[in-house]
Amino acid sequence: MTKTSTLRRVSQLLHEAQQPLLICHVAPDGDALGSLTGLARALRSMGLSPIAACADPIPASCDYIPGVESVVQDVNDFFDLVVAIDCSDPARLGRFQELPHFDQHPLINIDHHVTNVNFGDVDLVDPRAAATAQLVLRLLDHLEVRLDETLATCLLVGFVTDTRGFRTDNVNSQVMRAAVRLMDAGASLPYVVQHGLDRRPLSVIRVWGAALSRLRFEDGIVWSSMPLEMRRRVGYQGDSDAGLASFLLSAEDARVALVLVEREDRAIDVGLRAAPGFDVARVALRFGGGGHVLAAGFETEGPLEAAEERVLEVLQRELRSQRCSSDA
Repeated sequence: MTKTSTLRRVSQLLHEAQQPLLICHVAPDGDALGSLTGLARALRSMGLSPIAACADPIPASCDYIPGVESVVQDVNDFFDLVVAIDCSDPARLGRFQELPHFDQHPLINIDHHVTNVNFGDVDLVDPRAAATAQLVLRLLDHLEVRLDETLATCLLVGFVTDTRGFRTDNVNSQVMRAAVRLMDAGASLPYVVQHGLDRRPLSVIRVWGAALSRLRFEDGIVWSSMPLEMRRRVGYQGDSDAGLASFLLSAEDARVALVLVEREDRAIDVGLRAAPGFDVARVALRFGGGGHVLAAGFETEGPLEAAEERVLEVLQRELRSQRCSSDA
């Protein structure tokens, strides 16, 4: 559980601010954007003027999140506090760290990744939370912010998307009670599930089809890659794997899923998903990344084929090591 003293300190910093800069991580997902827009709405209800920002464009698949149209990619306004949302380390903030006077303001770090490096002046971090949205909800309870339908919908997006529809192993009765509270406040679970998990742009389906033609499976690892040329050919403009790694993990006998995405700058984004019993966060940490035990990622240098060989070697070695440890 989050310490009351931490919540008190975060509350104090927020009450002392007028225009806080809220930043979610690059390549934003539902939890990052739902937590970002939800906290921004809550702070506006308190009389503050928050700036909601993300260094990367908002994926079209997240257009359904209330308030996401107000998220900016560039910040020129004055701000007097920084709040990092769903970021495991400062690099995930993107270019905002280069803003003048960025380091002269207090930084609140709100996150639930097990690999969080506690980089804030105040760290509201709990790896046991199912989503960063759960921590935002705890904070809003401490601030005595009333939930309305829009705010509740933003936070429910975080719960639903980061737990894959309440199916991850960190979902417990506390998580479900929190979700029910959000539904009681007006959030529609069917709406969030449909838009957050079931619907996706046609370009995503096309890039999945192309990536599935490159599918390989060996010794419990299922993997594929998305070369830049292939993504351009099918009209997919995103830099993420579009949820493919989670889909690949549904393959029978798969213990780990891996997807490598070649970016415009030729760097490689690597997404990892695991079935219970294997820790992919350990693999991501070896490459300077982070995440959760069952879902993690990192960036590595290209070219794509060399990165694939390098990552697979480490992944296979780690898989054998963790198997030996569990058998001991």
